[in-house]
Amino acid sequence: MAAAAGVVVARGGANEASAASPSPTPSASGAPIDIHAVHGASYLPALQGKRPLFILLIGSGAHPGQSVQGSLSDSIHLLGINLKSRRATILGFPRDSWVPIPGHGSNKINAASVYGGPPLLVQTVEQLTGIRIDFYVRTTFWGLTNLVNGVGGLNVNVPQAMHDSYSGANFSKGRHHLTGRQALAFARDRHDFASGDFARSANQATLMQAALAKFHRLFQQDPATLFKWIAVGYSQIQTNVPFPMLLDLALTATQIPNANVNNKVVPGGGGTEGTASVVFISPAARPMFAQMKARGYL
Repeated sequence: MAAAAGVVVARGGANEASAASPSPTPSASGAPIDIHAVHGASYLPALQGKRPLFILLIGSGAHPGQSVQGSLSDSIHLLGINLKSRRATILGFPRDSWVPIPGHGSNKINAASVYGGPPLLVQTVEQLTGIRIDFYVRTTFWGLTNLVNGVGGLNVNVPQAMHDSYSGANFSKGRHHLTGRQALAFARDRHDFASGDFARSANQATLMQAALAKFHRLFQQDPATLFKWIAVGYSQIQTNVPFPMLLDLALTATQIPNANVNNKVVPGGGGTEGTASVVFISPAARPMFAQMKARGYL
């Protein structure tokens, strides 16, 4: 399958650019955190627990000083939540996954953000999975760093020794208290793992689980923690969602025990398209998508 016309796929380098894409359109750097409803207020039944809630979590690959608009997606996860059963799944998509991008042929999935920003990435994931997404949340390197620092750091179990000059990850195996800068390095390291992009995607979800675990612990001690955490991020947020709805969205996190959150990565295998190293999603992903769509978790 050929790459889309006019697109040149580059291998990851020092800045780990990984997708075939046109040059980003110059613009303002963009908000550190962007939260948007995808299909208007159609999310209301999901927030009421009448059907599963789906949120696409996007990490921009833009570095400080670079434009967020038109940047590659460094991290892509679909969060499914079933409020009735109080279960959830974070499903990671390797950023090199070779997929059809509506209107642009086939390419690495993270190129969708370059062609059409988060809305096109949402459309790409919806087409791939058959799942209707309610919200997307996009953050940046500096947004993640500020959020982690703002909540006092996170405790994370590092699965193996990590010493990666590209991401800056430098950890021994075991439990670590990570600052914002360290959390970003942990989330970006793929060179230390034999499974590369798959391990990185899982580690990014591990960071999310660590945040949820800390939030639950502090919320049980003091429910006002909810407002403290909202305050940490609110000044950095750009959104089309009314504040009461944002509050309802945040409240969903208090209803899902951390033990009920699964961390999964879409199965696949490595290959090439032209000179590009890519990930081909396995047919085994199809029943996973169907199960997520039906009940919101795996």
